[in-house]
Amino acid sequence: MTEGAQNQSQNISYIEDQVNELNVDESQTLLNPNQKNRPLIPNNFIRDFALKLYGMDVLKFEELDSFEDRNYHIIVDPVINNAYIEDFSKTGYVLKVLNLKDSKTSGFIEAQHSILEHLRMKKFPVQEVVQNVEGRMWSLQGVPNESNEIVGPYIFHMMKYLEGEIAITKPYVTATLFNIGKFVGRLQNALKDFDNTFLRERDFQWNLAECPRILDFVFALKSKEDAQLVNVIIKEFIEEVKPVLGQLKKVLIHGDLNESNILVKEHGDQSSVQMEKRTCEVVGILDFFDMHNSYTITDIAILITHMSTECKFMDPLDVGGHILAGYTTERKLTAVEIDILRILICCRIAHVVVMSEYTLTLDPGNKYILSYVDRYKPLLSNYWNTSKAELHERWKIILKGYGRII
Repeated sequence: MTEGAQNQSQNISYIEDQVNELNVDESQTLLNPNQKNRPLIPNNFIRDFALKLYGMDVLKFEELDSFEDRNYHIIVDPVINNAYIEDFSKTGYVLKVLNLKDSKTSGFIEAQHSILEHLRMKKFPVQEVVQNVEGRMWSLQGVPNESNEIVGPYIFHMMKYLEGEIAITKPYVTATLFNIGKFVGRLQNALKDFDNTFLRERDFQWNLAECPRILDFVFALKSKEDAQLVNVIIKEFIEEVKPVLGQLKKVLIHGDLNESNILVKEHGDQSSVQMEKRTCEVVGILDFFDMHNSYTITDIAILITHMSTECKFMDPLDVGGHILAGYTTERKLTAVEIDILRILICCRIAHVVVMSEYTLTLDPGNKYILSYVDRYKPLLSNYWNTSKAELHERWKIILKGYGRII
């Protein structure tokens, strides 16, 4: 063992002892170090799969950003050889390929389709699943690699492309953040009466309430200082968050309320308004593939974390105040939830940084993952170096401007 490895092992030894007290069964984690999980799909096979599985002649396609799955926005010829498709989507479709782990059980994909149907019944703007040529909602397919060996198999399914622009493409202004917070409050209210056995029992790698699991991947961090900081953050989680989780109710949450899963559009005609002042309303929510059984406050921590990146027109530390102002018009926060929110935000940022650097050990040229490292490391320092008292005071001042309190 190298000297650096010995130092890092010593740094995390105390934390690992504490993690054992959480009764985390590491054999149940969804991802193990050095395990490749993302689908291996050659681009030249996308047209073949769309034609074979859905009777669609692809005119053009582009791969969409995704951390573990593969998603392709495809535009197809209006003449579709599929008796189960009655109305043509002019905006196209999204061909989705699940990662290797999630492709191992039908319960996962069926749960995804159930939640979409639940929300569609409640008039929420979510994607609509498209049946394949056999009338099925999904199929399991092996994929030939460059050596003509079959890899996988992976679950393929398709949805109609949902119109709107992802939030990251628009400036984060106060009114937009308020609208996003309000929408998420409505979303959580709509999920209150949804239940699914598979999701309730799902053991999920990105469950923020079990963030000490990221210690298994800290070895991937290039910086010793980064590794030490992650250790300290996890220690604070164990000391501050773990003891109070029993006071919170577990529910099924979205799990990945990030800047690419929220669709927005500009509110009314703002052509005469400067771009950095234009406000947006939420018109859609994407990607329920991280849905799991946890706590609503962890979803809010995830939302604030991701909306704090690319924030060019205000201090990122103020983002939470505007989001909470909108959120609390729909749902109330308890004193316990407010108290642990800062450390949950720090844990989510740490989780993103660790897993991004780990993913780069498997896929060094992945520019999408590289962007996560570049954006989230400075954000982690920003939040961590701001005390809970200072952060709460900033938020209270913002909420007061909306006539709200926490």
